[in-house]
Amino acid sequence: MKTGIIGLGKMGGALLRGMLKAGAVVPEEVWVYDHHHENVQALQEEYPGVHEAPTEAAVADAVEVLILAVKPHGILPLVSSLSERGAELPLLISIAAAVSLDDMEACASDGTRIVRAMPNTPCMVLAGVIAYSTGAGVTDEDEDAARRLLSGCGSVYKVQESRMNAVSAISGCGPAYMFTVLDALSDAGVAMGLPRKTALELAVGTMLGSARMLEQTGKHPMALRDEVTSPGGTTIAALNALDECGFRNAWIQAVKSAVRRAEEMEEH
Repeated sequence: MKTGIIGLGKMGGALLRGMLKAGAVVPEEVWVYDHHHENVQALQEEYPGVHEAPTEAAVADAVEVLILAVKPHGILPLVSSLSERGAELPLLISIAAAVSLDDMEACASDGTRIVRAMPNTPCMVLAGVIAYSTGAGVTDEDEDAARRLLSGCGSVYKVQESRMNAVSAISGCGPAYMFTVLDALSDAGVAMGLPRKTALELAVGTMLGSARMLEQTGKHPMALRDEVTSPGGTTIAALNALDECGFRNAWIQAVKSAVRRAEEMEEH
């Protein structure tokens, strides 16, 4: 399927590289446009055969599916300008936070099919989490095409659009939370005398293994936590310290803050 992308920033670049790495798209059937030519050059060095389009409209003319990966404030002007071409638009997949399907459809020509998706950066290593919602004009065939593309990069979930800000706050922002935890654990290990490399590898391996254990056992996180927590032992001492620092509440407040910020962005 001929696929295009406008915007090769961190998220757009991660998503497209994941699709290429997974074989969901092949370089010869990919068209890209970015204001920063060096971003396109870097991609072409990794994946020879990718086409650089001279304009945003040229990408739309060349493809069947077009991913819009520009900043949120640029999405509505972009959809509007593409619609002014007069030709039918390809299936659009927007990955911009806080820009609703209704607003995009209001800027688009009649009958434009739009999918709103929220990927995260682990898409680059085919371990992403991607949620999506579909607009009024999207057919079952369109949705299948979008899912095939996105699923090359990780796990895909369909959600009500009204829940998209919560998705963004958990999985979209989530990698930043995880990296912060890993950095803190690494620092703690160094403070206790471990070499930095060893401390970080221990933290990363533990996070990966714990997530896999939760996924494969299907047990509740607290049940698995209890299996590690012996009476009067080191784990319960550590957990008590986390509770005293407001650890759980800090995570909840972080997600709430991200949702509030997304809502503020929607208002503007």
